[in-house]
Amino acid sequence: MNGKQRSLAVLNHQNFDRYPLFDILTNDAAIEYYAGKKLTVENGREVVHAALDNMVDATRWIIMYPQKEEKIVSEDGTIIEQRRWTAWYHRRFTLTLDDVVKNIKSEIEYFSNPENIEKEAIDLDKRIEQLLQIRDEFKNIFLFGNYLIKTGLQLYAGIGLELFSYFITDHSDIFDKWTNLGTEFKIQVIDRAKKVSEFPAIFDCEDLASKNGPLFSPEIMKKYFYPHLEKLIDAYHRKNVKFIFHTDGNVMPILDQLVATGIDGLNPLEVIAGMNLKEIRKRHKDLIMIGGIDCSQLLPYGTPQQVRQATIQAIRDAGPWYFPGSSTELHNNIPLDNIRAMVDTIRETKP
Repeated sequence: MNGKQRSLAVLNHQNFDRYPLFDILTNDAAIEYYAGKKLTVENGREVVHAALDNMVDATRWIIMYPQKEEKIVSEDGTIIEQRRWTAWYHRRFTLTLDDVVKNIKSEIEYFSNPENIEKEAIDLDKRIEQLLQIRDEFKNIFLFGNYLIKTGLQLYAGIGLELFSYFITDHSDIFDKWTNLGTEFKIQVIDRAKKVSEFPAIFDCEDLASKNGPLFSPEIMKKYFYPHLEKLIDAYHRKNVKFIFHTDGNVMPILDQLVATGIDGLNPLEVIAGMNLKEIRKRHKDLIMIGGIDCSQLLPYGTPQQVRQATIQAIRDAGPWYFPGSSTELHNNIPLDNIRAMVDTIRETKP
């Protein structure tokens, strides 16, 4: 089996020859080792794709490429400090509660206009077409789609938890209207878009927790998250698309409620934050699990033997419907020997 075949087998709860490796690759040494070429900013896309094709069985868009290290000033004065594999944004203005209210009211108007549904559906199809072009560049691996459609709760990531808390307390009526209209709008966009089913499985990412547990109270989650996520997942399922949910942190306290929304899989399973692979599998036998090998301490600082042992244990605990891989990404602080230890162990371990 190749990566595509074994990934689809696990996704569909079918027999497979070995566990499919899923990962995100931002490690120069590993990219050059598995691609067999020197990595530069200029050839980044070609070499990263070659490394992924030779190394993993599955990955997700967005794929990262190395970029020129520089400072960029945007039109609004924001300073973008661009690093090789990431970027830091330094705002030159202060966002106020009045700004948030104004922006959300504007989006309510946008969601209320039926003409915008067709516009967004066309835009979604165009994005999917771009993803298909990327997918076609790979020979062996399975590419999860990522359509960037989120619940309203993720607003906090754009405005900060403090301002978000003031907003939903002082303007709960506006937030209620915005989340309800927004969810219905997004459902209609998914229903109307023609290419959604081109990817049999997609990721969507909404970080809901820290290592200490969920960021929001059970009341907030029950009112503003679970029902909206469930409706979005139902829209994807109507198009035969499996839904993999990504959230960092420890979501063990809300695991059952999260699975009850209909998610097909969970990633990245941050074990160092408290995610327990064995307990998750015990409670949810059909859940697709992706990740689970610690990239915070184990992979950067452990020995190859410790990595091999942890990888074998993760497979024992999380199998059978499991994509082993790092608990977020294979970043530049991880030694190549440890990456090779993880990859080789996954390839050698039979179901």
